Amino acid sequence: MENIAINKRFQDLHFDSIQALRGLAALFVVFQHVRFLNFGAFGVDIFFCISGFMIMFTTEKSTKYFFRKRLIRILPLYYLMTFGTYAMLLFFPSMFQQTRHNLSYLVKSLLFIPFEISGGIIQPLVRIGWTINCEMLFYLLFFIAFHISMKYRGLICSAFLTVLVGAVQIFAPLISSWQSPIGRLLSPVLIFYGDPVMLEFIFGILAYYLLRFLYHRHLEHPFPMAVSVLSAVGIPVIFCLLAFFTPRINVIGFRRLPLWGLPAFVLLVLAFLAGRKLSLPRFFILMGNISYSLYLVHYYPVMFLDRAVFDFSTLSVMSVIGVILSVALSIGLAYLSWIVVEQKFSGWLRKKLLH
Repeated sequence: MENIAINKRFQDLHFDSIQALRGLAALFVVFQHVRFLNFGAFGVDIFFCISGFMIMFTTEKSTKYFFRKRLIRILPLYYLMTFGTYAMLLFFPSMFQQTRHNLSYLVKSLLFIPFEISGGIIQPLVRIGWTINCEMLFYLLFFIAFHISMKYRGLICSAFLTVLVGAVQIFAPLISSWQSPIGRLLSPVLIFYGDPVMLEFIFGILAYYLLRFLYHRHLEHPFPMAVSVLSAVGIPVIFCLLAFFTPRINVIGFRRLPLWGLPAFVLLVLAFLAGRKLSLPRFFILMGNISYSLYLVHYYPVMFLDRAVFDFSTLSVMSVIGVILSVALSIGLAYLSWIVVEQKFSGWLRKKLLH
């Protein structure tokens, strides 16, 4: 249970329940890359909503070292995975079906410059790292927004995102037709960052204002236990519905917002309400702690066990055993990464660069 003093400010809270939601989202992204499951891509939408909420929440206290903190949080593991992927492309190119080694790909990936990697796919070398690119642009726009107005930072950042996505979607055919050298460089950048999925950060910003309001109402009129219990029940129900319908729906473009973005918003609200009264399994909180590492490191273990040992194309006894091993291996590697990279190395960077 998240024990709250009656006069505790919203900005002083610690959200174990939202951290647990982040852990669940990371697990479902792992399931997405198991071919016979293929139902967890919506975990990314949950990440984006949580990110929008947490950036609003953390900057309410202080914006000091904002961008430096974000870089320390994101870059070490992302760069490690990027250099590791490039090394594998150099020495074991047969492991990759579409990507090939190219020094410009490495440089653009490190600088978060989207590019067409193959077949019209715009992604960095670490293919699942596309979400990190989205996060970095969001941080940049938010950084600009709170320098314009701290009070209205959420509104200004939301306006930036809306204008960007709206302009790119309106002029997409023109942008795609650019043939000059600069045009070929800018076209994938604009198309990538103008994807409607960027608007899901706004859902997180809206969630911040809503949850702050609900918390203040909770202080005046405490929610009954039934609210937390029903919220806790609603979370697995929504996850099951998303998992069931995901392989059967098309979420390209703006469809993603109502089909995955809004459920992610609802899950965030339910997690907050559930955490007011209920204790949470420590396992899921731990999964939330290691979720960034789990997201970035799971892809290669899952792909390797699929192609070299098990066959995840169809449901079978062996494929189920393979999935269990894949998840266990991914969690183990993520925990190691969290300790070594996120805790120790990034902790060392924080001591050096934030004082």
